Amino acid sequence: MTYNSASSQDQQAEQRQLLRAFGQTPADVRSRLERELDAFERAVNAAQPHWHTTLPGRSWTAAQESEHIIRVNAGTARIAALLLSDKPLRPGDQTPGILVDGKRQAPAGLQPGPDQSWADLSAGHTQTRAALLNAAAQAPETSDRTFFHPFMGELTALDWLRMAGFHVRHHRKQLEKLVQGDALEHLS
Repeated sequence: MTYNSASSQDQQAEQRQLLRAFGQTPADVRSRLERELDAFERAVNAAQPHWHTTLPGRSWTAAQESEHIIRVNAGTARIAALLLSDKPLRPGDQTPGILVDGKRQAPAGLQPGPDQSWADLSAGHTQTRAALLNAAAQAPETSDRTFFHPFMGELTALDWLRMAGFHVRHHRKQLEKLVQGDALEHLS
């Protein structure tokens, strides 16, 4: 286990620049985030027959991967709302993220628990989806207000929303691999 070696200012700036692929303007970011959330919902529906199956190359099941996405989205929505508010920002924890075998590790509060049904998780998803899209509708293109991300450094509200789109996409693709793998297995 190592701490994020990508914590230098230059590497964090490079990662923030990569987030630009998830939208240049607030309208672009909202549109991309909505598309990613829609695609996540389709992936969840397709994964239902394999809900308790461990994902290829992962240690989480489809249920756990989905719960993780919802937990991260809830935290991101809270951070974006704080950044969009006029509430004072207090100095927070700026511990770099942890890498294990070169892979980013979710902090304890963002790791899923035992499998839950989608019926149990869907209300949380619906709530966080609305909060993220609402924040995206209000986010300015530029801002001096930032909040620390353990792998990307200081992010504005718009960058946090870009990161949410990136994160949803990454984990959605894991769900899709599970479903595609099953489809290929049935063809052979």
